[in-house]
Amino acid sequence: SFLFVLLFSYFFIARRERVHALVGKMIPEETKEQISMVRKNLKYAVGGYFRAQFKIMFIVFAILAVGFLILGVDYALLLGLMIALLDFLPMLGTGTVLIPWAVCCALGGKLPLAAGLLVLYAVTQLTRQLIQPKIVGDSIGMDSMTTLVFLFVGYRMGGIAGMIVAIPVGLILIQLYEAGAFDHVIKSCKELAADIYTLRRGR
Repeated sequence: SFLFVLLFSYFFIARRERVHALVGKMIPEETKEQISMVRKNLKYAVGGYFRAQFKIMFIVFAILAVGFLILGVDYALLLGLMIALLDFLPMLGTGTVLIPWAVCCALGGKLPLAAGLLVLYAVTQLTRQLIQPKIVGDSIGMDSMTTLVFLFVGYRMGGIAGMIVAIPVGLILIQLYEAGAFDHVIKSCKELAADIYTLRRGR
């Protein structure tokens, strides 16, 4: 299977223009325009999404750096940067470092530092949840309420990783809807609902 995948990949790359032309002949012009619009808008939206995440990461870094300096932690800026990078990655976050660190400090008798780390973790999480819908929405051209809905659905379905995946998936669905990809499905559903309503009234 691996060898076949390599062979197919090579031939598709080597004959890319031919395959592209063949597929182009099979796709109607209206569909081509829709695909082109979706691709263009999606590139802008995905780029905006990652710009938003970098902005959030910078804010988290600033909070962590200031918090570490107040707590008197050595290498505050470096630690803040490393933990902010972890916060950017899926399935990880500031709690990956701060919570075990706080537990170790509490077991070692450093209760003020442990309490400070827990407070710092709570502040970073609260800040992220408050600013994420606004920053992401502004960066990708989506209103804050829609962004919040996608984030909530993604979180309920897959936790932190689901929140990250939910925005690009939501963007694709919105772009497809605006391009008219679901018009036929929506029309069919409306006709079905009208038929059901007519049958119920006939009874």
